[in-house]
Amino acid sequence: MALPTISVDDRKIVLLSGFRRVETDSDSNNAFIVIVDERELVRSVKNENDAVAYGYVAGRWISAA
Repeated sequence: MALPTISVDDRKIVLLSGFRRVETDSDSNNAFIVIVDERELVRSVKNENDAVAYGYVAGRWISAA
């Protein structure tokens, strides 16, 4: 599985961890991503202007790149 990307304030963000893929149907490739503590992720993205990748480590979202 490729790493998911999300859009926050018109920025593409790559999630390295802190997400879970949930299948919608066993017969198809449809799925959606559940993000851990999404509100804190958005706050971290807004505080870090240059970061493009984030991981969820020890209960916090950390900018990785």
